[in-house]
Amino acid sequence: MLVPAPALVLIAGTLFSRVGDSFASLGMVLDAADKDFRFGVTEVFLAELVPTVIGAPFIGSLVDRVSARSVCLWALVVQALSLGGAAAVDAFHLRVGLIAVSGLAGVASVAAGFKMLPVVAGEEHTGRANSLLTAGLSVAGLIGPALAGLLHSVWGTAFLLGADGVSFLVLAWCTALAVPRSTDVAIGRRPATKLSDGYRALRHAPVVGALIPTLAAAMLATSIEGVAGVYYLRDVADGNDSVFGLFLATWALGSIPGALLAGRAGWSQRHTVLILGGVLGISVGLVLAGALPMAPVIFPLFLLAGFGNGVCNVGLRNAVHTNVPAEVHGSAWACYQALSRCCIGLGYVLGTPNSLVSSRGQVIVSGAIPLAFVVWEMLRAFHRRQPAVEEA
Repeated sequence: MLVPAPALVLIAGTLFSRVGDSFASLGMVLDAADKDFRFGVTEVFLAELVPTVIGAPFIGSLVDRVSARSVCLWALVVQALSLGGAAAVDAFHLRVGLIAVSGLAGVASVAAGFKMLPVVAGEEHTGRANSLLTAGLSVAGLIGPALAGLLHSVWGTAFLLGADGVSFLVLAWCTALAVPRSTDVAIGRRPATKLSDGYRALRHAPVVGALIPTLAAAMLATSIEGVAGVYYLRDVADGNDSVFGLFLATWALGSIPGALLAGRAGWSQRHTVLILGGVLGISVGLVLAGALPMAPVIFPLFLLAGFGNGVCNVGLRNAVHTNVPAEVHGSAWACYQALSRCCIGLGYVLGTPNSLVSSRGQVIVSGAIPLAFVVWEMLRAFHRRQPAVEEA
């Protein structure tokens, strides 16, 4: 199944921009570490999280009320200018503030991009387009941090921030090229919307509404592991940073085939199976990785978890595109971004080292939480089918 060229252009621009995002994020984190700011890294993370949570409902509503193409282009210009300004100044806190502005505009560009993809790909190709985009984001997650670390050592943070700003201009050009003015990207444009429409659409959508708690548990788990795993995995690797880096790369590598397989014609519309199966892979991988602290064992377990992550992400995007009305796609995806950031922020807190639970224990718990939700959903599905079997 071939994806139309305009959709491929839009996907390519998005992936290029995602690599740029990793430049800015890692550059600021390294800058905070170099200058020994006590809460500098936390400040960077909060700048990326808080604007999304606060601004998502309003911005998503805006995307659904006007042309998604126009919103996307203006938002990308704001992101480019914000990061260009951050590159031009040297004050750390001012840079963080400009990154927060870019993050707020990013809610609009991401929500608009989500709304535009089915329009430029066509309904019959949307599942495959989501598969390619998700797989590409995993590749960007592999390339971006490694390239950012190299460039930072040569040219510093200002160069990385400027490069990220340029990446948004590239995405704006790709968007203008892929989505001509004549294309209707305000499907079912609503003359008036409530700020709660996005959350309501997610909650009442088939498949998506029922699985939001499970998805939240999975996001919480991966963010807990993202913090606690730094300490646990470094212990397993005996302090070898190369082995630690390979652990992280293994997860991203696993997500690529997971995303590609989930986009196959026979699977892309099996939303519940993809989401629950993906979360199950993440859960089992994390629980066993914590229970078996041996590098040769953790590598295949992280491949499994990454595979599940890729499958789940494609299943979710397809489920929202299919089951949420097109006129609230922007609001729904913006609000989902806000929900995900809340889970990520909570996961960062819970994954922080403490005297009550070891980092290894935190990794095990991180997998056990979504595993419990998956088992619960499977039991619910089994009980729903029992009456039908008895009547037959």
